[in-house]
Amino acid sequence: MAYAEVIVVGGEDGYQPYETLNASGDPVGFNVDLMRAIGRASGHEVRFRLGSWDTIREALQAGEIDVLGMFVSKDRRDTVDFARPHIIVHHRIFIPAGGEPITRIDELAGKTVIVQREAWSHEFLLDADLDVELILVDSDSEGLRLLAQNHHDAALLTEHRSRHTMRQTGLDNLTVSGPPVLPVEYAFAVREGNEEMLAVLNDGLDEVLASGEFDQIYERWLQPLDKDGAVRFGPGQIALLVAGGLLLIGAFTWLVWKLLRYRRTMHQARVELAYLREHDALTGLMSRTALENRLAFLCGPQGSGKHSLLNINVDQFRLINETLGHSTADRLLKAIGHRLRELLPADAAVARLGADEFAVLLHDTGEETALAAGRMVLASLENEPLDIAGKNRVPTLSIGVVTFDQPSDGIETILRRADCACLAAKEDGGNQVHAWHPDDLRLAEKFGELGWVARIQSALQQDRLAMHWQSIVPLQGPPFRTVAIEILVRMLPEDPGDEPIAAGRFMPAAERYFMTSQIDRWMLTSVLDWMRAHARVIDQLDRINVNLSGRSLGDQHFLSFLKHSLDRHRSLLPKLCLEVTETALISNLEQARQVLEHAHSRGCRIALDDFGTGVSSMNYLRQLPVDYLKIDGSFVNDIDRDSEAFEFISEINRLGQAMDKITIAECVETEAVRAQLLRVGVDLMQGYLVDKPSPLESLPEILMQRSQAGSSA
Repeated sequence: MAYAEVIVVGGEDGYQPYETLNASGDPVGFNVDLMRAIGRASGHEVRFRLGSWDTIREALQAGEIDVLGMFVSKDRRDTVDFARPHIIVHHRIFIPAGGEPITRIDELAGKTVIVQREAWSHEFLLDADLDVELILVDSDSEGLRLLAQNHHDAALLTEHRSRHTMRQTGLDNLTVSGPPVLPVEYAFAVREGNEEMLAVLNDGLDEVLASGEFDQIYERWLQPLDKDGAVRFGPGQIALLVAGGLLLIGAFTWLVWKLLRYRRTMHQARVELAYLREHDALTGLMSRTALENRLAFLCGPQGSGKHSLLNINVDQFRLINETLGHSTADRLLKAIGHRLRELLPADAAVARLGADEFAVLLHDTGEETALAAGRMVLASLENEPLDIAGKNRVPTLSIGVVTFDQPSDGIETILRRADCACLAAKEDGGNQVHAWHPDDLRLAEKFGELGWVARIQSALQQDRLAMHWQSIVPLQGPPFRTVAIEILVRMLPEDPGDEPIAAGRFMPAAERYFMTSQIDRWMLTSVLDWMRAHARVIDQLDRINVNLSGRSLGDQHFLSFLKHSLDRHRSLLPKLCLEVTETALISNLEQARQVLEHAHSRGCRIALDDFGTGVSSMNYLRQLPVDYLKIDGSFVNDIDRDSEAFEFISEINRLGQAMDKITIAECVETEAVRAQLLRVGVDLMQGYLVDKPSPLESLPEILMQRSQAGSSA
């Protein structure tokens, strides 16, 4: 193994039920059992070292231990790297029995509150800047004992640890006040940059979760069940109950316990989901949902004033991911989020919208101030590089700004305008700030494209994409014999009375905003399913052509999906032809070559679409498994009146014949064009001269009609 076979795990001695030493001096607890399970899954021996919290944290930084379980916080992410969080722990407010109830964090203001020194709750109260007098202790158990002396108002402590202490010590003069508060992620931490250990932990956790062992460990140590409960019967006791006619009471007790347990579990799940809805798991910033809720408030009747929204994208983030790796890219995103929180006003709402996209909502802020804030962020990154795993990184950002007031057009419009301005900044070279203005024609064009993005997303979610077909036929005719068809995507309108929307209207936006892979997935799955269900129809055709976009050819996840789909439908592949444009092929040559060779080896045919628009592709024809050359319609339309177009198509056709490729002319609309293509010797054609695209449901009937017409001719 690349990593040492022994993993040294640290822990806080006496921190029950997570880790402690039993009477024999052996480590026990939730973290102990979980790390042992991870060790078994990964083939590592696990050893434990317990001590005081301060000592163990120092040991992690010094490299004396490899792993330490702790709560995840923004500040801690600056000094350690976290594996994926595996539980969410809640805090509780404890008060002396009979004391004044405290049900919310803000009700701690003006009171003396006990917290563990340097614990997550301590860090939170310092950041929250509440008017509280903090009483610092070294452990939760010490805090509860101090509270029991009735000299302080409350203690803010972790739930599992504190409940365990209360059961063990019998502190019956204390009570929990209010619902759980401050849900926080708990995860295993490693030294910053220790990617090998992170991989061991994440892979091991996945295996332990999948096997169900994690649930067993959780039940054993953290399930909120008092060990003194009445549902622990030995065999002899059960026999006595049955004999005494009391089994019904036992069964009723069991059902009540199960119900209470279910309600506790569901309550915890609701609290955890509420936290995750409001926070981004990677950075700890606000989530998109939380930001949209803020925007909705400001856009509603209760909102007032002028506000600004900044949409922030990391320039060249895909390249960062590919060259530095996902782990480093994640640390970069966390560091950028932290820098935004440091620089911007305390009341600014900073959110991560997804991938490399952040947003900042500035209250009561006009355009000039918002632009200045954006420039300040850019200058900060340039003047103070981010320290990522011991190396200085200077990312650049593209920032779009939109300013709005209460009578606005709604949150979707605000978000789209900010996104448009951000795209303009990116297109201008990045590392700059651009403001939205309604009279900016370039932004207006992008705004229209973003409208298509929303419609595409809606169509995918509501299953409103449809398949149309168009014939590919020999040039001899009429009647024309359909030898192949090309499947074309259409978007069905929300109003059933409207016409389907042609791909040319929405695919440019899908291409620009990285949505074509989703459409290609839908198309390939739908076509293969249709082919399997219509064996008699496809027997009448040589091929069924399906388009793959350039984005998909550059998407490794899509290529894996494509290979898997082809392998699952091998019997259909001799009838399938994948169409790729030459521009897309050249842009993703190595990846495309691998997947096309894989498809070709299984009987698939390959067509090079829009051939002639990039002459450089001719250099690659001998290297790639291409069967068909589809000549771009811009040349085909002019062949009957432009001698250069005639010569160009003739040259392409001669090239195809020399390399044993079949040529197909696209966009054939007139008899004059067909006549010239016959002179050149092109093999097949496609276009309005033969037929317009039609819904796929019409194919069987039209094929039958053409077959009958051919027989009578």
